[in-house]
Amino acid sequence: MQHNLKNSDILMQAIGTVLKEERKKQNKSSRLLAYEYGLQTSLISRIENAQNDIKVTSLWAICEALNIPQDVFIKKIIKNLPENFTLTD
Repeated sequence: MQHNLKNSDILMQAIGTVLKEERKKQNKSSRLLAYEYGLQTSLISRIENAQNDIKVTSLWAICEALNIPQDVFIKKIIKNLPENFTLTD
């Protein structure tokens, strides 16, 4: 089914997957994560469900809220992407 998705959708899915995994590892609800860093709960939900194209500033804040270095978070996203992934064709 992923073969029908645009590359940006695949990227958003990878980001959402990593966010959800990391949040659950820390036993944090989306509400608690959002509250701790002044983010909207709905934003966390939309990112986790690949319904929102995340801004760099939001990604940065989420990494801080999860106490994960940004480069580590990005590497985890990359591991969730197909081999040779690119946004451009």
